[in-house]
Amino acid sequence: MADDKLPVVPLQPDTAGPGCSRRQLVRGAALAACAPALGALVGCARRISPDRDVNVGPPVDGRLVVSTSDARELGQAGGAVVVHNPCIGTPVLVVNTGSGFLAMSALCPHANCQIAWVPEDRQAECPCHGSRFAGDGRVLNGPALVDLPAYPAAVDPSGAVVISLFAGDKIFPAVSNGSVVINLADPKYRVLQTPVGAVVGHPDGSPSPIVLTRPVSPPATAQGGIVVLSALCPHLACTVQPLSGQLHCPCHGSVFLLDGTVINGPAVDSLPALPFTFQASSSGPGTITVDQLGLTC
Repeated sequence: MADDKLPVVPLQPDTAGPGCSRRQLVRGAALAACAPALGALVGCARRISPDRDVNVGPPVDGRLVVSTSDARELGQAGGAVVVHNPCIGTPVLVVNTGSGFLAMSALCPHANCQIAWVPEDRQAECPCHGSRFAGDGRVLNGPALVDLPAYPAAVDPSGAVVISLFAGDKIFPAVSNGSVVINLADPKYRVLQTPVGAVVGHPDGSPSPIVLTRPVSPPATAQGGIVVLSALCPHLACTVQPLSGQLHCPCHGSVFLLDGTVINGPAVDSLPALPFTFQASSSGPGTITVDQLGLTC
């Protein structure tokens, strides 16, 4: 019957069917998703599928581990997969570039379509509207206007790819077994040995930064004179910074005392206190262990 015939999709004048680029194939995938019968007629004899979805275990201490036995594509240059786990919410595109590994959010910020890797260009492309992104997540072509979050990725001794979802700034040690152990004898924390001292940092593996302070009048929650707080301003989650014996939000001007109490808006809530323990030392200022810093789900 005439109605059973497949619709004809004409080639563009400058497009040769057998010479399709990966870009055309990826864009063709979006059309084929709406009309499966067109999958073989988007300008080529066949359509390349999007990067394969791989389910992985939850992150441990902010690090996602992808076994190459589960993601065989990562064993060769140009191979890519999109990894998923309910704990991380946003899937992650993982790529073997031939000289290392890249990892970035797999959702285009324009309309949340899942991006695909284009190995010959060493770029990622959104199959829905054509946005392009560099290997470090930078947006190269719209309609997307925002960069993709990128994550450090490396190979561990077992050959698995380890993705650091929460890269820190090296001010504090990395999260290990959900905790951060801070030796206050380290010169980086010398300011905490006197009142009104404060140190802000983002431990590797922690979803957010923290701040250690020594208020002039320590609250009941202090140990060894030290208070540990979230460093995210409750207004719009900017990172607070020490200034003149207080903590200031550089984005909108909220001000907090060193015990976390808000004294100037637009923030209306105080900085949350974080659970920690203090271990005194006969040979130094002691050790702080900040608990429950890893991602929980």
